[in-house]
Amino acid sequence: MSGRSPSRARPRRSLPWPMKLGFGLIMATTVLVFGEGAARMAGMSTAYQPDRIGGWRMLPAQKDAVVPTREGRSFRMSTNDDGLRTSLSRERTPGMRRVAILGDSIAFGWGADDRHTLADGMLLGFRERGVSDIEVLNAAQPGYSTSQVARLFDQLVRHYEPDLAIVFLPMHDHNLVVVSDREHLKGAASPVAAGRVWLAKNSRLFEALRRALFPFADQPFVVSHPDARPTEPRVPRVSDSERGLNMTEISDTLLTWGGQLALGHMPFENDLISREPQSRPGAEWAAEYAEQHGVPMVDLRPCCGPHGGHLVFELDRGHLTGEGNHLAGRFAAGRVLEILGD
Repeated sequence: MSGRSPSRARPRRSLPWPMKLGFGLIMATTVLVFGEGAARMAGMSTAYQPDRIGGWRMLPAQKDAVVPTREGRSFRMSTNDDGLRTSLSRERTPGMRRVAILGDSIAFGWGADDRHTLADGMLLGFRERGVSDIEVLNAAQPGYSTSQVARLFDQLVRHYEPDLAIVFLPMHDHNLVVVSDREHLKGAASPVAAGRVWLAKNSRLFEALRRALFPFADQPFVVSHPDARPTEPRVPRVSDSERGLNMTEISDTLLTWGGQLALGHMPFENDLISREPQSRPGAEWAAEYAEQHGVPMVDLRPCCGPHGGHLVFELDRGHLTGEGNHLAGRFAAGRVLEILGD
């Protein structure tokens, strides 16, 4: 029996790896383009919405405006022509020193009527100590981070030329977001961050994937606390390094007319019901930055405890009442006078 030798299969010609890579990139690009188009047609927004964080400011030239709160209360407030909660103008008053308060809603006095803010309490503290040559500029704005504070200072508060600017550090810095405030205002600090920022600002497909994979991805920020794990890769609204850059920029500007920067902590409810200041995010960073840069601290956490639970609003435990603002301001006045050398 004669056997027939098996025929040999012709070897397949393998494409060079550059061509394989090129075809792979073409296919991947095609899938991404179609995916992006589908997300846009579905009405998907981008991950980053600038108007959700934004550079808002209170309306200018308000007189006894009635402002409602989410808790059903309202309060009266007035602003100057720059939208700051003060009657001061940019022009310095002859013979008067000027202290500026910067920060978020608790330093602003949210919920408290005019003449019952931290700035008013500080003025009372000066008067009680026989000091009448210091005026206080309330330049705090609700919802601000330190990146927004630095921007406001550069655009506006610098024209008031304060001798001392106290930045009461906002907890908003520690909320988790897709694009940090400084990345939006100044640009990303690394190539990886730049890629994330570009995707968050421009790609609807990126947002569709986030929403499909992660809970709460549609929220503009996630409140950070020690026991919580981020639901997705996010960054703080202001990182420690970004906060340091913000404070240094303010300090450098102040030095141009001989002004000085101070950092501060406003009291929260836990501080008001305790004998000792309570820990909080950013406190260790503030102490380290103050020591390294010779910046004084105005820490109001010990101002009013341990029986001060009534100094916050009943349905809004995050903000001080008028009485609380006055007590905190009077406490602050002594520290401010130490800084100014009185």
